[in-house]
Amino acid sequence: MKIAVIDCGSNTFNLLVAEAHQAGWNIVFQSKLPVKLGSGGYESKQIKPDRFTRGIDAFYTHYVNTRNFGCEKVFAFATSAMREATNGNEFISKIQELTGVTIEMIDGDREAELIFKGVMQTLVSADKPFLVMDIGGGSTEFILADNSGIKWKQSFPLGVSRLFDKVQPSDPVSKEDIKAIKDLLKSELQPLHAAIKQYQPQWFVGSSGSFDTLAELFFHGQKITLADMKLHNEISLSAFPHIYDWLIRSTYRQRLEHPVIPAIRAEYMPLAVILMDYVLRLHKFDKLIHSAYSLKEGAMTEIIQSIEWPAEIDANNEKPEDYLEA
Repeated sequence: MKIAVIDCGSNTFNLLVAEAHQAGWNIVFQSKLPVKLGSGGYESKQIKPDRFTRGIDAFYTHYVNTRNFGCEKVFAFATSAMREATNGNEFISKIQELTGVTIEMIDGDREAELIFKGVMQTLVSADKPFLVMDIGGGSTEFILADNSGIKWKQSFPLGVSRLFDKVQPSDPVSKEDIKAIKDLLKSELQPLHAAIKQYQPQWFVGSSGSFDTLAELFFHGQKITLADMKLHNEISLSAFPHIYDWLIRSTYRQRLEHPVIPAIRAEYMPLAVILMDYVLRLHKFDKLIHSAYSLKEGAMTEIIQSIEWPAEIDANNEKPEDYLEA
């Protein structure tokens, strides 16, 4: 049985198609499309007309792929930009009308839970307390956890697209831009400061998105082929300052021309590493780990675990998808 998950993020719309079975799931196809749904509209709490249209086009493109791959079920989730927008429900209604797919609008807590479930599919051993950070376009989620589960979680309106709109950084980013961002983080992230002090995480785990690009830059710098990347990768803590320095000194054109920085990440990577650097300076972590999985993989895992799989296919030709709740 093939199942699709579409993550309607504030910056990108991501599609995951998987073959589901009782033991878990295998990736069949995945794709991401740049939308910048929240760009220019965070303050007014409106999805701007051009972003609205681009979002509809991106979702429909993903939907066509779910049909091409013969997906029995399509699940979709909306995060920060859509849940804050006064016309977010209008977007959801339009998608329902065009495709029949109902987008579930989730809050920050639910988003963090799904991110955590995705990350936990990739960690080989999580015997140490760890902090998960997921940098989105509209929000950034933090989860403190250990093997027994989540201890603390919170979503903050500090995504890179939102920060870009707020600060309007120069190209390359200036010292004044960096100070403005870090002053904002210091003001907004006091709950994170307290939680780190309480739970003392040893690992800093970055999930998907900007952390994918950070890992690719690290591998590139170490002259290791990207084909050797795994679902989780340790990034040398001593290498991070060098990557950080290059990114904040680089121009947008230089980042676009870099062989491992995707165009979708080029504009916002300096802001992403400023966020990462701020958190790394809050606490002495033993390891910096990249997890390739995030919300959509967490959602896929949860969906498949909810299926009441039949002991065996009976003579009535019942199929696994018959046991999947709508």
